[in-house]
Amino acid sequence: MVKEPENEPEVTLELDYDRLDYATNREMENDEGEKTGFAKVASYDMENFMYVIKCPYCEHTFKGEGELGQRPWWIECPECGRSSNIYRIKDKAEKKVKNRGPDVPDDADVDV
Repeated sequence: MVKEPENEPEVTLELDYDRLDYATNREMENDEGEKTGFAKVASYDMENFMYVIKCPYCEHTFKGEGELGQRPWWIECPECGRSSNIYRIKDKAEKKVKNRGPDVPDDADVDV
């Protein structure tokens, strides 16, 4: 007999978007690279943060708030005990080198 997953009540943050100093909403990967979780983090003052996280490992959804300190932030799931990394997006992004065309010496004689 196949057991159907229980529907967890939706966990949300009640936010005043006009006053936010920081907000992110991103997917999170498990150990196999599958996007099975998410993190929604927000702050009005960059000191106290509110968050809703769906753990990418056990898929438990929970919310919390408090000081997170310096980034990257590690938030532990109360269900499975695994920590999720809320990294800086610009630290994770790959650096792209702009294609500037063929190599031309600086002193090339070019007719304009």
